[in-house]
Amino acid sequence: MSNITQLSEEVNKYFTSYFDEDLKLYEIIWHEASDRMDDEEYKTLMLHDRDLIIQKYNQVNYIIINLFNRLHTMTPELQDWSSATISPTFAQLGTLKVAIIKSKDFSTQFSLEQAMEEDQVAEGVVQYFNDNDEARKWLLGLA
Repeated sequence: MSNITQLSEEVNKYFTSYFDEDLKLYEIIWHEASDRMDDEEYKTLMLHDRDLIIQKYNQVNYIIINLFNRLHTMTPELQDWSSATISPTFAQLGTLKVAIIKSKDFSTQFSLEQAMEEDQVAEGVVQYFNDNDEARKWLLGLA
């Protein structure tokens, strides 16, 4: 059984995040309530997770970003902020692969793909999937 820790706080209604210490896997699962999230809340919550990861773990091999229920569209400014503030942390921690489960909302998916394209760190490392099983198989080299 994997050693999995929840990083997000219970009061966070926008996403739940976990860290699997055995696989060095950071997973973030977005919820439909994210459609009510503003940019400042996004920044605060993402900084919270980033800082916890930096404090507790020295390596992140894999990331799963489950956007299926995410309904929050990122503004260009927030895309830039995320690329400059959050993404470099994962590059520094040695992330090998990032699996993204696509949002069911087109505009959300489009804005997030734009953010990833701007993020040079993501080149060749990111793959998009329709479901969690496909994503996990690819991450762990089973597909």
